[in-house]
Amino acid sequence: MSKVNKILDDREEQYGDATENFAKIGRIWGALLDIEDIAPWQVALMMDSLKTVRLFKNPSHEDSWIDKQGYTHHGYEMVKQ
Repeated sequence: MSKVNKILDDREEQYGDATENFAKIGRIWGALLDIEDIAPWQVALMMDSLKTVRLFKNPSHEDSWIDKQGYTHHGYEMVKQ
């Protein structure tokens, strides 16, 4: 099992289904910004962007690279549904 798959499995166990979790995040972000809900796949891209910014500060931080792969995986799976 790859590190990414292990992280995805661990996160699902901790936080539940990614699509449901990202939908909740999108509703909260939308409400905070006083806009419509942000779609789960958009949340995935925004989280990926957060990791990108962090990597510019510390490009050797393996965890952020792995997290980026996980967010990309989830986003793509959400779009395919």
